[in-house]
Amino acid sequence: MTEATPEAQSPTQSKALPTKTAITMVLDRSGSMEDCRAATIESVNAYLSKSRNDDNLKDADFELAIFDTGAYEIIRKSTLSAAADISPADFEPRGGTPLLDAVGRGIDGLDKRAVDDKAILVVVTDGLENSSRKHSYESIKALLDERQKKGWLVLFLGAGLESAREGIRMGVQSANVASIALDEERFSASMAAMAEANARYSAAPTPGARRAYSASAKFSPTLRMAMGDATGGKGLVDDEDEKGGLKKLFSRRKKPTAVSVPRSPDQDTWSKQQGDAWNE
Repeated sequence: MTEATPEAQSPTQSKALPTKTAITMVLDRSGSMEDCRAATIESVNAYLSKSRNDDNLKDADFELAIFDTGAYEIIRKSTLSAAADISPADFEPRGGTPLLDAVGRGIDGLDKRAVDDKAILVVVTDGLENSSRKHSYESIKALLDERQKKGWLVLFLGAGLESAREGIRMGVQSANVASIALDEERFSASMAAMAEANARYSAAPTPGARRAYSASAKFSPTLRMAMGDATGGKGLVDDEDEKGGLKKLFSRRKKPTAVSVPRSPDQDTWSKQQGDAWNE
């Protein structure tokens, strides 16, 4: 009888290691976030604390980016287990909300880091698009549609229904959009729910399982209410209080497009980021 080889004795040794998850959180730092600055810092740190201790997330390739009209800055770049808490010095609200450009920047960074399309993009904002110069809703929707079909998990947390609908408008799957409140209790509940969704996605064993989870409901009506949505999610797709439905709401508002807003180099560090979708 032929003696078994070491490979035959230990078939698991030849299995590929699980693919590491790449995560980018894009966090609004515009001036209106000043009202919830302390709650934002506490809630982001609660997400980091929960994720550091989760076996499915602690080794994830993590970036935390903050943005306003003056800059898109990556303030954390490490594994989640090594990501330090943020402080008031890291998060000083200012300026306007180039939301579309910031989402485009986040997508571009994940494109470079994601392996096997195992990627999570989280967007947190309290307002509406008002100052993007490169991207439009149509261009971001095209980018997100392609990547969500590949299996990316894209989560959009907006403060209030109108802000949350920005996510739907730019093409985020409605199951992954949530209207949240920015007081510490409900913001922390939202970040905890987001961390749980991140962990479940990261644990999915195959690309097919990740795609299925990405399209599934993440937030029950009860959880949505705990996150700050009094409608339990109904208001995102059934805006009876908005006189005419979601399509009419969007059609009657002028769609922002990329416009030129000249700024001097000392006022604007967006253009100092080299080799990405902003500075092609």
